[in-house]
Amino acid sequence: MVVTALSSFNMNDLIEISKMSLYEYFLRLEAYQVKQVNMQENIALQAWLNQTVQATTGSKKNPKPKYTKFEEFFNSVDVKNNIHKTFNKDYVPQVESETEKKKRIAEERNKRYVEYMAKKKTN
Repeated sequence: MVVTALSSFNMNDLIEISKMSLYEYFLRLEAYQVKQVNMQENIALQAWLNQTVQATTGSKKNPKPKYTKFEEFFNSVDVKNNIHKTFNKDYVPQVESETEKKKRIAEERNKRYVEYMAKKKTN
């Protein structure tokens, strides 16, 4: 805990670190990890901009961009939601990525289908 506080939380006072509660420690750890994702997103954005000029699929006569959206290359919403879910099992995402939205819709359809089939058996 002390090493993490010294290396990641910009804390240098050992007395202040020793007074930190476990709740505060995990809160700072979560914030630090989100900050790291933001840095990774910036790095990925730079890589995205660099590769968009070069990355293609298809033939040389008909090249197509490999990625049509930045989110296909790096989806920070999914990464951040996974971090928050790690620290809070009941976390409900405020922003839903396209993949999460598709997954949720598929789960809802499957649930309705199961309910429909159960009703159909009873009739």
